[in-house]
Parts: sequence; C-alpha cells; structure tokens
Amino acid sequence: MYVAQTTVSLEGTKIFINGQPTYSGTSVEGLLFNIRTVNATFDDTLGQVNWWDDDGSHPENDHAGYGQWQSSASASANTERFIAALPEYQAHGIVAVNLNFQGGHPLNGKPEIAAGHGSAGRRPNGHRDFYHNSGFLSDGSIDEPYRKHISAVIEACDRLSMVVILQLFYFGQDTVFSSEAAICAATDNAVDFVCSMGYRNVIIEIANEVMAGHFHHEILKPTRAAELIHRVRARATDRHSQRLLVTTSEAALLNSRQWTTEQIDAVFSASDLILIHGGDNIETGRVGDASELVEKVEFLQSRPWYRRASRPIITNESQGEQALDALVRRGISFGLHSIIFQTMFPPKWGIWENETTWFFRKVKGLTQPTNSDR
Repeated sequence: MYVAQTTVSLEGTKIFINGQPTYSGTSVEGLLFNIRTVNATFDDTLGQVNWWDDDGSHPENDHAGYGQWQSSASASANTERFIAALPEYQAHGIVAVNLNFQGGHPLNGKPEIAAGHGSAGRRPNGHRDFYHNSGFLSDGSIDEPYRKHISAVIEACDRLSMVVILQLFYFGQDTVFSSEAAICAATDNAVDFVCSMGYRNVIIEIANEVMAGHFHHEILKPTRAAELIHRVRARATDRHSQRLLVTTSEAALLNSRQWTTEQIDAVFSASDLILIHGGDNIETGRVGDASELVEKVEFLQSRPWYRRASRPIITNESQGEQALDALVRRGISFGLHSIIFQTMFPPKWGIWENETTWFFRKVKGLTQPTNSDR
C-alpha cells in the first residue's frame, strides 16, 4: 500500500488539506483552484487517428514538439511531462488537478479531423469508432497500463500536497461497457483501487458533465446518477472502512430538458460537494455576475437541502476572468478549462504564454498571503 502524505477533507463550504484550510490566511481561504487536465493519462490504443507530438510537419499543432505519437511509449511520456509540470502549477496556487479514467475530448480544436465534431451523445458508439481511450475494459475491470498512469499522477500530487478530482466516466467512451452491470463493476473497481492503494488526496467524480443528452447508459444520466454516488460511498465504507468524497459534474443544469428540479435535488443532495461547469459568454453578454454560472450557484444555494447542509461548490471546467471574479466574491472555487491547454491532444504541459496565462497570474496573486493577511 502507498503511504499517503496528503488528505483532503471538508468542513462546511471549505476544503481542507492535511487538516488546514487551503490558502490559509488569505481572502480565498478554503477554495480549491484547479485545472482540467484529463488527458494527462491519454492513450489511444485503437490506432485509427494519426495523433502526433509535433515533429515540425504539423504547424497547426505548434504548441507541442515532442515527436511522432507511438502508443504506449508516447502515453507514458505524456504522463511524465505532466508530472514534471506539477510543481509549476502548485507554485501558482493550483492545488487540484482533474483526471478521468476515460479522458476528455482530444479532438477539440482539430478541425482537420472531421470525425471529432458533433456531440458524442448523438453517436451510437460515442467516439469509440475512431479512438479508444479508456482505463476500463468492457466488463468494468481496470486496464493495468492505464492504472499505472493514474497512480503515477495521484502519487505525484500526494507528494506535493495536491488533490486529484478523479472522474470515472466520459461520454465519448462510455460505450466501451457491455452492460450496466459493467458500469457498476467499474465503479466498484475504481473505489477498491483508490482505497486499497491508500490514497487520501482523491475526490471521486462519477462522470464528466452528466445531462440527459450526453451519456449512452441511463445510470450515467440525471435520472439515476445518484445511484452511483451512493454506491461509491457505501463501497468505501463497507469494504474499506474509509470515507471517500464523491460527487458528479453537470452540464446544462438549468435546462429543464436536461435536468428536472427533482433530479438536481436527488443527485447533489447526495453529493459531498458540488461540481458545476460554465463561464463567461461574451457573445450573449452573460459575463461575470450576469453569467449562467452565477445563476447556477444561486439556484443551488437556494435549495432546501443546501440550506440545511451547505457544502463546497466548485467549478472544474470554466473559463473567463470576469466569471472567476464573480465566483470568488461568492466564495466559490474556480477550475480552468481551455481547449488548447488541456483538452486538445497533445497538450503542452506547464505554464506558458497562451490564452490561459491570465488564470495562473490571477490565482497566484489571490493565493499568496499579503502582509495584511498575515
């Protein structure tokens, strides 16, 4: 068993690491600034997409330069580069990263690959007709090489007193499962993995962007997602005598065709914390205090179950400086999402001049105690 150095816990609406609130002594005490880095463990074993780490022949991929993609060596190299960048993120106030056993959308930002466009939920086989990126096999067992990448990142974060939000399922890859029973088995196996390894810096996120239209299995939709939240908690408690923090993230939360109020209440009242997505929408003028993100926060905080037992609300897929400012004023954590930085593959890990640099500068400024804070 790995000997953990880092434990994440909650007290009310605040996040604690090793018994102390994050960013202690600052105006953002108890928040969890994080980045969406779900392709840190990416590995396509299907071999139909010509992935590359730019060798100079693809100027459209000018943010990376590591050589031609070769699974599984390139997958290991990608994870190693991400781990090497973790201290830089931490130095800028980032205390959490997001992983996913089934990755994210690696074709975002690649218009030359037509197969990657459109909703995975409308495709009978998701994205699995053209790439395979899953840490689970069809029966729900864990793929061993993928597990090693997940373990390497969790342990690197543990050594740096960082948290991992570990997502289990992604709507582009959920059709890998042969049945609903396989999804339940995958859930159990993920819990057993985290608990048996002794990891204490992990928050379980059942699925990335639960909504009616994304996933292919009913148990991964708003109607039944609470079942898996309860399953994780019971498995950790009954089999491992351990408490695992568990939740899921939403998409289109305020769209009644995607979520009913009853479903919102069932899923998030069952969650230890709440993960929401969104950000500034410059095109419609909904930015900052007027953003849909703020509307989601205010709606969730108005629910009877939240008023009885408040809990952290965290974005782990957001964008826009005005949105960040609006959330921080409300005591809500912000997590960066960027197509070039985290989603499109291959990413260039670390902090470098691009569309996301504002975020790291802002977070570093907010999380460094000033003389007046001390």
